[in-house]
Amino acid sequence: MKFYKILIICFSLFILLNILSSCEDRHEPNYEPFLITVDRIQVPANITINEPFDIEFYGIVGNSGCYRFSQFKTEVQGNNILIEAWGEFDRNSNICPSVMVCLDNEKLNYLIKEKGIYTIKVKRPDGNYIEQQISVK
Repeated sequence: MKFYKILIICFSLFILLNILSSCEDRHEPNYEPFLITVDRIQVPANITINEPFDIEFYGIVGNSGCYRFSQFKTEVQGNNILIEAWGEFDRNSNICPSVMVCLDNEKLNYLIKEKGIYTIKVKRPDGNYIEQQISVK
């Protein structure tokens, strides 16, 4: 009889632990990348070769807390500096805070090693670019 009581207690503890562990939040983010729509950029008026400068980005990343800025991707083609601003959306989140996520003042630190006239081209999801010409002295 004592054996059955111990067996019932162990079985009950096993079920209780199983129930409690199922209540844990096991949400694993599943981020989907997307190209952010950049509204405008801001660069310094004076840029000097071999001195890093910041390019500031402005735009809306997403309309809830499930969106976030991820990274900048850059490529140089001649005197064109191509930039893409990438974000991520958490597809697994059931609860997204109601907040507008913006790029406000997100910065890319950049360095140019040769004098000249350059065009910064920021790609938008529709395939168009925001362009700004800069002079590097």
